[in-house]
Amino acid sequence: MAKVVRVPHASRTNGDVTAYRLVRRLAGDPHVMLAIALIIPMTVVNLIEQGPNEAVVAALAVAFLAGQASLALIGPATSGLTSLRPRANQPRVDAWALARLTLAVAFVASAAFATADPTTVPLAPLYIPIVALAAAIGSGEAIAIFGLVFVARFVPIIEGPVRPSALTEQALVLGAVAIVVAISTRRTVASLNVAVDRLRSTNASERRRTRQIAGIDAVGRTLAAEGPVPRALDAVMDLLTGPFGYSHGSIYLGEELGGSPRELRMGAQHGYDLPIPVFDGTAGVIGRVIRTLEPALVPDVHVDPDYIGAATGLRSEVCAPLLAGSELLGIVNVESDREVLDEHDLDVVRLVADRLASALTLARERRRLAERAQLFQGVVQFGGEVTSSLDSGILYDKIVVGLGNLVRTDVAGLTLLDRRDGTYRMVAIQGGDPDFVGLEIRSGEGTAGRAIRDRAAVVDDHFDRRRFPVGTTEAPIPDVVASVGVPLIRDQVVLGAIALIRFDARPFSDLELEVLQMVASKVALAITNAQLHAEVMEASIRDSLTGTFNRRHFEPSLERMIASRRRLPFDDRPALGAILFDLDLFGSFNKLHGHQTGDAVLRAFGQLLLERFRASDLVARYGGEEFVVILDGSGRDEAFRIAEEVRTAFARQSFRGANGERLAATVSAGCAELGPDDGLRELLGACDVGLAMAKGAGRNQVVAA
Repeated sequence: MAKVVRVPHASRTNGDVTAYRLVRRLAGDPHVMLAIALIIPMTVVNLIEQGPNEAVVAALAVAFLAGQASLALIGPATSGLTSLRPRANQPRVDAWALARLTLAVAFVASAAFATADPTTVPLAPLYIPIVALAAAIGSGEAIAIFGLVFVARFVPIIEGPVRPSALTEQALVLGAVAIVVAISTRRTVASLNVAVDRLRSTNASERRRTRQIAGIDAVGRTLAAEGPVPRALDAVMDLLTGPFGYSHGSIYLGEELGGSPRELRMGAQHGYDLPIPVFDGTAGVIGRVIRTLEPALVPDVHVDPDYIGAATGLRSEVCAPLLAGSELLGIVNVESDREVLDEHDLDVVRLVADRLASALTLARERRRLAERAQLFQGVVQFGGEVTSSLDSGILYDKIVVGLGNLVRTDVAGLTLLDRRDGTYRMVAIQGGDPDFVGLEIRSGEGTAGRAIRDRAAVVDDHFDRRRFPVGTTEAPIPDVVASVGVPLIRDQVVLGAIALIRFDARPFSDLELEVLQMVASKVALAITNAQLHAEVMEASIRDSLTGTFNRRHFEPSLERMIASRRRLPFDDRPALGAILFDLDLFGSFNKLHGHQTGDAVLRAFGQLLLERFRASDLVARYGGEEFVVILDGSGRDEAFRIAEEVRTAFARQSFRGANGERLAATVSAGCAELGPDDGLRELLGACDVGLAMAKGAGRNQVVAA
């Protein structure tokens, strides 16, 4: 198979390129094309007539074509009918074109005279395309060439030896046809010139409009990507006062700049001496547009009763709303101090407004999606933080702090059910008075109490002081705030509620309420887990019958207390006293009155210990009927005194037996104090010695060892 080698266009030689350009120039020259159009029919006629001057006619044809080709190459370059240009840009007569047309007339006339009988050879119609081309070039050229044709055609007829009327009539008809062709050609050319002018004007307008729309789209992309930031709004002003050419302009926006849907704030302006910062729909042409949501064209601002001037010398105004459906986003306003604005300007400003409204809508949706994604990411992070701790004290603080970080708020409070008495109390607060912690929140009080009562979220955008919970009416916050309360429900039980307050009374958005509902479920789960964990921990370290600590928890705790004490300097070590209680003859009491009565006695004694001793003291059930108490910061004498109080109080208690009889029980105790080098064994051993001495002395006594 033969290999095909493609020669790229760039490989042509300079000679090839030059020849190609010459051919294109000749092919595009109307006079060369006219010469060819004249030579062909003339050659055909000459061959048919077979006159004596065929060679002369052929030589004239070759000379004529060569001459026109030479003139095409050395004269002004033309292509097609590019000479059809507005006369304002041309001289009255194109001398070069007139000379070439004259050459064409001379050729036809010479060829006619070279025939045997120039008055009978049918060459006269060849003058018509010459006149038509002259008319296409210009009126002056058409008149001049028609005059030459008249001379070339009629002089031989008039001055000839014979004047046949038929030939004269033929000449007159051909002349009339030439005039008609010239006039129609000239009109056609004039119409084409008008059309070309309109097309050029339209193209220029479209190019300008395209540039303007490109500018709008560029600004719109900035607005859509960044929102109504100053840089983007200034770009809009540059667009209105640059490509669009308005002397004054302004943009007012609503919620985007912190206003309300009917209160627009200035975002950007150009040219105003005293710009008006806010329009609320009550005054001005802008106010009218805010009320009606319809664009306004004011050709003469001096006759419009609503007009409010912000600069001197202004004449006209156009104002268009930025709409997203039926929602007003803002206003685009332009004014002129030079010319009267019209419907075209209204269309331009409406176009700008539509594009900007679309961009602002897209920016708002993007911002909402970003906020939604950020909030939901915050919910996930919040959930991880609150479920990472099972310590209720730490958990409660994490919840209120996390709420303040997740949703913009000034005060966040957490209210929970106290299962000991069935009341709801505030357990944590962020941003408010910490003295409110522990305050009872009654059902229906405040947004938290209402959420607990109604088992549903409560939103109050105008929460005033009269409806604050009892005990918080003097809180140092504004008299009217925005508040929301969300119940914490788990397994159909209302565990409590979270409550948030904003001092500026800005309403909570639907997205924020949705997030709070999700957060509430996570908080309820975290609190339930913490409470279950606390219950399990309590069950593992406390005696289930008496509520005191069990021995498994007591001994390690006492070891830690002793070790911590030993790390202090000797003179700084606080006293550490201990009491060992033992119920007197409890085994016999159980056998005589039954274990249920015995359990009641144990519970009563345990409760007595829990009520009498401090939270910092360590109270534990050490054996079956033995109880031990460690008093942090108290010595042996203080331990003896307190043990004696407990012994006396217990002896005064009475119990019901199985048959309803009244029963009593007593307790003996031994007291001791931790020595400098003592440990758990030595301390409890000393207490045991004191207890044995008390029992040996007759029971129901306290002995300090």
